[in-house]
Amino acid sequence: MSWEAQYLRYTTALREAPRPLAFVDKEAFLENAQRVLTYAGKLPVRIATKSVRCLRLLQLLRDYSSRFQGFLCVSAREALHLAHEGLDDFLIGYPFYQRAEQEAFLELIRRGKKAIALVDSLEQAEALNYTFQGTGLRAPVCIEADVSSDWGWLYFGVRRSPLRTVEAVLVLAHALQRLERVRLVGLLAYEAQIAGVGDSRIGWKGPLVRALKRRSWKEVTTRRTALVEALRQAGFSLELVNGGGTGSLPDTAQDPAVTEVTAGSAFLAPALFDHYEKVSFVPAAGFSLEIVRRPAQNIFTCHGGGYIASGAAGPDKLPRPWLPPSARLLPHEGAGEVQTPVLIPDPPSLLRIGEPLYLRHAKAGELAQRFPILWLVSGERTEAALPTYAAHSEVWV
Repeated sequence: MSWEAQYLRYTTALREAPRPLAFVDKEAFLENAQRVLTYAGKLPVRIATKSVRCLRLLQLLRDYSSRFQGFLCVSAREALHLAHEGLDDFLIGYPFYQRAEQEAFLELIRRGKKAIALVDSLEQAEALNYTFQGTGLRAPVCIEADVSSDWGWLYFGVRRSPLRTVEAVLVLAHALQRLERVRLVGLLAYEAQIAGVGDSRIGWKGPLVRALKRRSWKEVTTRRTALVEALRQAGFSLELVNGGGTGSLPDTAQDPAVTEVTAGSAFLAPALFDHYEKVSFVPAAGFSLEIVRRPAQNIFTCHGGGYIASGAAGPDKLPRPWLPPSARLLPHEGAGEVQTPVLIPDPPSLLRIGEPLYLRHAKAGELAQRFPILWLVSGERTEAALPTYAAHSEVWV
């Protein structure tokens, strides 16, 4: 489909919706779901909720295939919110300590939901053990081990778990055995330096990043296998070994130590995920701004647009003009809080004041923190207005 046809399709479907607005292309969303399943081989896929943050879209994925078996949540409160809406099977992807989180997790278990807390320190587990005292219940937990690569001259990875060796993981695992109300059921070993770092169409850095990834991947698989074998030899029965992310799905799916993979950004395919050698997805989400000024023949100023992605600040965290594809932000203005000027060489006649421009966010789920509604587009019509939940006071996500 030409960009003009796609532009007109979205514009027709969203004509009555007030801008700025965020939307999801249903056909592209489901195409990406199928690609995730293909990349994942025969493994079940856990959906990373932070990259979606919309109940109806999570339900759409769950109903699309039985291989979408559960959710990786940001918090226990988020998981409890989703449980109230009928979802189940939650791995809380980040450790928690505060009382509100402890109580939310206990409520999940009381309701008979399948929920697993993440721990990487004894203090976190002891807090769970205290919360579960007197309930007759036990808290299922998953240990997260660090699989970043630390070469001295370069730390290639992210700062997550402090557990970097087999010995450290075993020490914590044995300590968990002494807690009456906690039981170890899983291991998470997430290779963020491979899953979350683009390596294609990034200029001279591409070959270097791919070389770093290849070296790091050998370490990841060796360390993950050693961790699983050591835990099982020590008598621990692991219900799950979770690994992977959108950018590493094909490799992680072939790791025999892994029992399930996680995917999130893949479904919406934000701008940062245009730059991967081994995976490819269809842009399935964007936002639309109204053209309100034309300060020059080839400059169109839009209302709003300053939706900057989290992480280390840089040009890659700016939203990316999408339709028309020749559009680009001005380097000295970027995307503004109340207005965003866009340069479009040889602008087509269909662009004029009052018409929309379409942009893509750098990351997937953060649009749901900016917009309370995601408009679901199917063909040339708006199928539904889907509420997002990230900004709800009772949900931390």
